[in-house]
Amino acid sequence: MEHQLIIKLILLGDSGVGKTSLTKKFALNDFEENSISTIGVDYAKKNIEINGIIIQLNIMDTSGQERYQSISKSVIRNAEGIIFVFDITNEDTFQGIKKWLMTSFDIKENFPKILVGNKLDLEEKRKVDKERANEFSSKENMEYFEASAKNGSNVEIIFKEIARLILANQKKEEENKNFNLNSNKKGKKDKC
Repeated sequence: MEHQLIIKLILLGDSGVGKTSLTKKFALNDFEENSISTIGVDYAKKNIEINGIIIQLNIMDTSGQERYQSISKSVIRNAEGIIFVFDITNEDTFQGIKKWLMTSFDIKENFPKILVGNKLDLEEKRKVDKERANEFSSKENMEYFEASAKNGSNVEIIFKEIARLILANQKKEEENKNFNLNSNKKGKKDKC
């Protein structure tokens, strides 16, 4: 299966929330109970199909450690969508999403982004209420999903949804570009 389109996306969130685990579960159908923290940026690729289009997702998994935030900022500029990840069993990681939103503040307003509450398999240890996370994501113009990298719950859905959002955003930008080009041509004709 040869890809027709390449989409670059990035995962952002505090260290230990499961960004690497989500990426590995999606790209390799693999889960390691005690994975090592990412240093800098890791990359993964996987082909998916959406509406008959084969898309190669290039996934950039960033370190959640403070000292690597400058790397994250430079990687964000090359991304076409962002998945923000927190751990539903750790309130601090949910609060940390605000910091990650600030890290990515210079992205366009309608930039495709999703909020993910990971570690759904640890529901009994939940510290972040689903309704509160939904409310926060709505306010920040993001969709909200809960997932488990361990058992794979919703992992595929999250990556396909961000790809759909990116495709829709690209189509909208292309339509706006064409509209502006046509408006400029018409304006030049009117002046003649």
